[in-house]
Amino acid sequence: MRVAIVGFGLIAEQGHVPAYKARDDINLTAVVDPVTARRAAALRKYSNIRVYETFSDLLEEYSDEIDIIDICLPNALHVENVKQALAANKHVLCEKPLVLNKTEYNELVQIASQRQCILYPCHNYKFAPSIVHAAYLINSGEIGEPLFASFNIFGVGFQSGVPQWKPDWRKDKALAGGGIMIDHGLDAISVAQTLFGGSPQRISAHTRSLNEPDTQLEDLAIFCLDWENKLINISLSSIGSIPKASYRIQGTEGEISIENNDVFLSVKNKPVQHIFVPTYFDDPGHSNWYHGLIDNLLDCIKTKNTEPFPLMEAGLVLDIIEKANYSSNNGGSWMPLEFTAKSLQLVG
Repeated sequence: MRVAIVGFGLIAEQGHVPAYKARDDINLTAVVDPVTARRAAALRKYSNIRVYETFSDLLEEYSDEIDIIDICLPNALHVENVKQALAANKHVLCEKPLVLNKTEYNELVQIASQRQCILYPCHNYKFAPSIVHAAYLINSGEIGEPLFASFNIFGVGFQSGVPQWKPDWRKDKALAGGGIMIDHGLDAISVAQTLFGGSPQRISAHTRSLNEPDTQLEDLAIFCLDWENKLINISLSSIGSIPKASYRIQGTEGEISIENNDVFLSVKNKPVQHIFVPTYFDDPGHSNWYHGLIDNLLDCIKTKNTEPFPLMEAGLVLDIIEKANYSSNNGGSWMPLEFTAKSLQLVG
C-alpha cells in the first residue's frame, strides 16, 4: 500500500516514518507540508519521495499513486483535510484526536461509510506492548473479575512542535481544541477500553488550568468512570518535572501493575510475577507501537471493515471529554454518557 503524509511534524518524523521504513507492505511515497524546511526534512529521510506544499497539489498531480492519506496536522485542521481525503476516495489514517466535537465526528463517519473508505484514528496506546499484555492477562482471567483501576499520567508541560512552525500550537486553543483531556485523557480512555472492552455509563470529573490560566486549557484533570460494574480513576497532569505513567488494575483474584516497561502480576497466594515488556512510554515518538496499528489498518482495508474499533472509540472519547467538562463545571457531579461502544472489543 502507498501512503502520503500530510503534515511533517515531530509525530510524523519520529513515530510514523520509522514504522513505515521498517515494513515492506506499506511505502511512503509523498509528503505534504507548507513549510520548506519540513519538506526538506522529509527528503532527508526519504530521498526518493515527492514533496508538495499543499494537499490539493498532491491530489491534483499524484492522486492515482496514493492509497492511504496519513494526516499528522494540528488537531483543529483534521476535519477539513479528512474530508478532502475521503472526497478523493482515499483511506485515511488520522492522528488523534480525530476531530474536536461530535458533530464533526458524525459527519466524517457518514462520509467514510458512503465512500466505503477506511477512516482510522491513530489511537496508538491500544498497541502499547505493556497495555496489550495486560489486556491479555485480564482476558485470560488471571486476576478474576476486574473491579477497580487507577491510572496516573504525569507530564511536563504541553509538548512542543517543530521549531519551524508554531512550536507552541498546543497552547493555542483554536488549534489544539483543548488541553490535557484531549491529549493524555484520550490515551487513558483508550487504555481503559483496551483493558476492559465495552464503555462506561457515567463520569465525574474535576479539571483545572494551573500553569496555563491565560490559555484556558486544562493542565490538570481527575475523573472517575463508572464502567460496567468497575470504577476507573484517572489522574492527568502536565505540571510535573518528569514524565511518568503508571497503571494499576485490581480484580477479585489479584492485580496487575504497569510501570513503563515492567508489568507485575500479583495473584492471591502466589509469588509476584515480573514481566519485562519493552514499551517506553517516555519516548514521544512511540514508533514501535505503530506496527500493530498498521497491521490492523491494513486488515480493515483488506476486509472492507468501515467501522474499525478506533473509529468507534473516537466517538466514545468525545462524549467522555464533553461530559467531563460539564461535570467539572457542576462541582464534579455524575454525568450520564450517551455513546455506547458495544462493537468495541479487546485487542486480540
